[in-house]
Amino acid sequence: MSHKKAIILTCGIALLWSLAGWNIKMITWSPYAIAAGRSIISVVLLLPMVVKGKSLHISRNVIGGAVCYTIFNYCFIISTKLATSAIAIMMQYTAPVYVAVLAWIFLKERITKADLISIVFIFGGMFLFFTDEAGGGSTAGKIIAVFNGISFAGISIFLRLEKDGDPKLCMFFGNLLSGIVGIPFIATAGPLDTSGFFFLLLAGILCALTYTLYAASTGLSALETVLLPIIDPVMNPVWVFLFLGEAPGSKSIMGAAVVLIAVTARVVYGIQADAGKARMA
Repeated sequence: MSHKKAIILTCGIALLWSLAGWNIKMITWSPYAIAAGRSIISVVLLLPMVVKGKSLHISRNVIGGAVCYTIFNYCFIISTKLATSAIAIMMQYTAPVYVAVLAWIFLKERITKADLISIVFIFGGMFLFFTDEAGGGSTAGKIIAVFNGISFAGISIFLRLEKDGDPKLCMFFGNLLSGIVGIPFIATAGPLDTSGFFFLLLAGILCALTYTLYAASTGLSALETVLLPIIDPVMNPVWVFLFLGEAPGSKSIMGAAVVLIAVTARVVYGIQADAGKARMA
């Protein structure tokens, strides 16, 4: 894939990701039923991609990643419903903090000064989220949103432990587990109207296909791979504001800016540091 096509594809994927908040809020089911329904649709779409020419190798790391994905799926949708889309998506992007801590515990990787500085700033941004009473959503939604980042970090750690494994397996089994767990909620949710069914179907399609396309978007530099998807947390609350009128409070906006800048700066610094070491080697 050419560099230009890879950039266009990645930007397009990030824009599709950013529709998740608006998409979820348009479905009248409970967040538990939405999470399960979205996952079942994703399983149907992912199954042909997973079994095509490959065996379904299930390792402990795949199972661990699937469990973390299930937790992430439910927490993200619940926090989107109970809090604001801005808080839900920004808490997901705090994952690098937890990746650094979990990698130190399980992978014996050293926590650097840059990690510690970014952690301080990210927790500062999270403090602004939690103290925002104007348009910040419920306290329960904010607490659940914290687990968006923790569970997303868990997925990352298990994928790194798997090393040569196929990331789609983790996502497939994660959605399978998420769908099975939520069947009772779907059974008691009642029928959806045409609009609700459309948005649920759209949620499943976006969940399955965007990650598959992102994995296929080769041809980007490491820096571009990190920076281009930031379109997602920036545009997610914008769509919800434009279509539903949900506006985050001023503290949430400041917190979002702090988190995004801290995460981006840390990742960019890491890429440049690795590049410098490679040149010296």
